[in-house]
Amino acid sequence: MLHLNLPFLLLFLLTSPIFASAAITCLEVNSTAIATWTNARGQTCRWTGKVGGNFGVNAVNGGICGAGCAGFGLGNVYTQNCFNHDICSFFNNAAGGAADPNCGPAFRAAEDDTLFGYLYGCSARNPVVKAEVPGSGPVCG
Repeated sequence: MLHLNLPFLLLFLLTSPIFASAAITCLEVNSTAIATWTNARGQTCRWTGKVGGNFGVNAVNGGICGAGCAGFGLGNVYTQNCFNHDICSFFNNAAGGAADPNCGPAFRAAEDDTLFGYLYGCSARNPVVKAEVPGSGPVCG
C-alpha cells in the first residue's frame, strides 16, 4: 500500500518548476484593485473596482478563484489573476474558459492561482455584500 508523506508532497509541489513559475498575487477582500486583460482586438483593457464585489449577475464575486462565487478552487482564494478573469468575464459575457476570445488568456493565467492560491496564503473570508452592478465599464485601448 502506498502512503503519501504530506510534508514531502508539499515540498515537492512548492519546489516543482510548474509551481515555481507561478505568478500568484493575493488580493485583500474589500480593497481596490485594477483588473487588466487583453481583448480579442489586442487592446489592453483596465477596470478599477472592489475585490469581492458582488455584481449580482454572471456569478461574479470579483477576484475569487474558481467557477462562480462559490468556486471550485480551494479555500476562498482571492488573487490578481482571478480578479482579471472575473472582471473580463463580466464585461465580455465570457464563456468557454480558455477558449473564450476575450478572456481565454486571463482564464489560463488564473489556473495556477485556483490550484495553488491557498498554499500561497490567498484565502479570505467571503464578503456578504449587496449586489450592485458597476456604474462604469472598462477602458480599452
